[in-house]
Amino acid sequence: MSGRTPEAGLPFKSASGKWQVNTITPTLRNTVTDADGDKVNLTFEVWTAKADGTPGTKVKLTDDNEYGVLVSPYVNSGQKAQVKVPAGRLKNNTTYMFHTNAYDGSLYETTWSPWATFTVRAGIDLTLPARDSTSPNPNQTIQEPSSSPEKPLVVNTSSLSAQPHSNSGGGKEQCGPVGKDGAQVCFGKPVPADKGPKMPSTLAPAEPGGAAGVADWCDDDLTLVRATRTLVCENRKVPAYYRKDGQVQATAWFLFQRLISLDGVNSFSETLTVKPISIPADFYRIQLGIYQHLCEDGCDPVEADPSAWKGKPDWTAGDTHIAYITSSYLWDDSTADKQYTFKPDVQINGIIDPVGEETIQTIGYQWSLGGVSDFDEVRCDTKAQSTKAGCVIPAYAPTYTFNAGKNPQAAAHAWLIQQATPKTPGVQSAGTPLYYLPGGRDGKNRAVICDEDGWAKNNHDADAMNSSTDTPDCDEFTFNATYNSGGMPANLGGLNPVSSGSKCIQSYATKVDGTIHLRNLPGALTTFKEVCGRSAMSGSQNRGSMGAFSAGFVNNMRLMDKDAYWLETNITGNCTSANSDAWRCKLTLK
Repeated sequence: MSGRTPEAGLPFKSASGKWQVNTITPTLRNTVTDADGDKVNLTFEVWTAKADGTPGTKVKLTDDNEYGVLVSPYVNSGQKAQVKVPAGRLKNNTTYMFHTNAYDGSLYETTWSPWATFTVRAGIDLTLPARDSTSPNPNQTIQEPSSSPEKPLVVNTSSLSAQPHSNSGGGKEQCGPVGKDGAQVCFGKPVPADKGPKMPSTLAPAEPGGAAGVADWCDDDLTLVRATRTLVCENRKVPAYYRKDGQVQATAWFLFQRLISLDGVNSFSETLTVKPISIPADFYRIQLGIYQHLCEDGCDPVEADPSAWKGKPDWTAGDTHIAYITSSYLWDDSTADKQYTFKPDVQINGIIDPVGEETIQTIGYQWSLGGVSDFDEVRCDTKAQSTKAGCVIPAYAPTYTFNAGKNPQAAAHAWLIQQATPKTPGVQSAGTPLYYLPGGRDGKNRAVICDEDGWAKNNHDADAMNSSTDTPDCDEFTFNATYNSGGMPANLGGLNPVSSGSKCIQSYATKVDGTIHLRNLPGALTTFKEVCGRSAMSGSQNRGSMGAFSAGFVNNMRLMDKDAYWLETNITGNCTSANSDAWRCKLTLK
C-alpha cells in the first residue's frame, strides 16, 4: 500500500502543510509496503490545486501512457518509490496536488494515498563549475587603465548619488601678447585625434622614456585621459597658431603627453613628453620649456634643471624628434592620520620664431587651462590602516577579482545579484560601482541581512560544504562593508536599505546528482526586483572569496570611506532562462 506521507522536492521541505520545491522538474516520492514482502511500484498522479485546496485539473505528466501518469521503478517493501517530473509539464509559481497508488505486480491498491500539496517556485537554478582547491588567487595589483572616472560617493541623505564626473573637457585658447606689428602666437584648445594632421608614421625619440615602459597603454597617442589607481596619463593634440592682425598665418601641431606616476611614499613624479606632429616651413624655430609647476599647500614641486630634458625641446621645420622631462613633487607625510588633496599643475613656456618676423614671439601654456578631468586630482594620506604613506588617483575605481575557481559558490551568488537585479552592483560595464564602507558599521549591516538566528544553519545543504569541518555561512551581497549594502540605513547614506534579509533574493548552495547548484530558498518567492541577496553556503568559500580584500586590496588600493570600486566575479553564465521569472544558467569560469 502507499505511504501516508507523500513528499515533493527538492529539497523536501514543507511549510504550512505545503511542500516547497525550487525546481520545475521536482521529485515526487512516497513509501510503499506489501503484506507479502513483494517488490512494489507507485503510480503518481498530479493535479492543479484550486484556491479552496481541492484538486482542479489533472496534469499530463507523460505521453507514454493514455493516463498521463508517471510510474516509479519497483522498490523493496518499506522503501520510498519516486519519480522525477519531466521538464515542460509544470509551471513556475504554481501550486499542485499529487497522490499515489501502489502495485505489486498482480494487484493495484484499491485506494489512493492522501493528497500532498506542493508549490513550484523555481526562480533560480545555477549549475556551478566544480571547485578547484588549487586555483591560484588573482593578482589584485594588476589594474587595467580606465578613461571613465568614478568619484567617491557623496552622502547627502536628501539626495544620494555619486559625485558628477568628467573626463578631459573645456579648455581655452592660450595666447601670448600682441606685438606692435599685430603679430601673436597662441596655443589652441586640444582637439580630437581625427582633427588636424595625422601623427607621423615614425617619430624619433631621443632615447627610450616618457610613458613607454611605465604606461605603455598611454603611448598610443589617443587623445584622452586614462588612469589606474597610481598612474594618470593624458595625451593632448594641440595647435600652435601664428597670427597677424588676427588672421592665422601658419599652424604647427604638437602632441603633449603628461604622465603622473604615484611611485613614491612622500613623493610623486611627472613626465611631460612633447611629440611634434607637424612643423611647417613657416616656422624657423620653436622652443619649449617648463616655466614652473604648481601644487597646493603641503605639496612642493621640485623643478628639474633644463638639462634634464631627454631630447632637446627645440624644433625646426620638419623636425620629428621627441623630447621629454621628468619632474617631481614632495608632500608632507610627517603627520599621522592625515589626508591631502592635490591638483598638480604645470606651466609650459614657448618661444616661437616665425619665418620673416623680426620679433620672436613668446607664449605660455598652463595644463589646467587646457582642460580638466576628475583624474587630475591626487589624494595622499598617512592613515593608520596603511602600512606606509602614499598616494592614489581617487577617481579611479579599482577592481577586486574573486578566485571563482576556488570559491564558486560565493562567485555564483555575487554574479546572480549583479546580473539578475536592477541595481547591477559592482558591474563596471553598467557604471554601477560599489562604495566602500570601512567595517560595515561594525557588522551591523550584516546583522540586518543575515538577521534570523541560525539562518544559514537552518537553510544550508550539508552536502554542499567543502568538507566535514566546513560550516555554513550567510553570504550577503552586496557586501556589508559598502554603502550599497541592504543593511545600510538611508539616513546614514545607504543606497539600497531593506528592513530584513527576507526582503532580498534568498538562495542556498545544494548538491544535486553530484553537482553543486545555487537555488532559491524553498518557499521564498523571487521577483528579481530585489536590491540585495543572501545565500546559505560553504563558510570557507564565503570567507575565502574576500580573504584577499581585507588582507591586501584595501591597503594596496588605499581605499577610504566612500571610495568606488568594482567586483569581477570571474564567472559567467549560459542561460536557458534569464528573465523576470527565472534564472536557470550553467556557470563557467572566465
